[in-house]
Amino acid sequence: MIGDPEKRFDGLPVKTEYIDGAKWKLAADVAYRIASGQFMNHFSTVRAGFIFDWASIPRVFWRIFPPTGLEGQPYGLAALWHDWAYVHQSISGIPCNRYDADLLFKEIMVYVGVSPWIAWTMFMAVRIGGGRAWAKNTKARSESHEQHGS
Repeated sequence: MIGDPEKRFDGLPVKTEYIDGAKWKLAADVAYRIASGQFMNHFSTVRAGFIFDWASIPRVFWRIFPPTGLEGQPYGLAALWHDWAYVHQSISGIPCNRYDADLLFKEIMVYVGVSPWIAWTMFMAVRIGGGRAWAKNTKARSESHEQHGS
């Protein structure tokens, strides 16, 4: 059970379908009301059908930090929004940059009670290692727009 004292979430618990050894599919929409920054009070909705991997943690570390999170440390939930923001490069339908997406990840982790050191470690990991994923998604979005004449 995830704490939600300010009722920022709609659609919990998250409903997923297992796809393979690392991928999951969101079975129903889930939304989060952002509490800070330029997106404050916007609802960010991750839509049913979205394919994601929870936290993108190298498999060698899964025994210590499983992608879905640890008991009482649900960082995997924050990773769902982070993956959505990285793929769509928007938050609440508003274009965002990589730092905005990383800050949303951190905000959700802190809100759901992830310990400060785990939240900081995960945030720094995406700041250091997320550039390649962001660039890959930027390229894919650009190619998609070119193919569709947008």
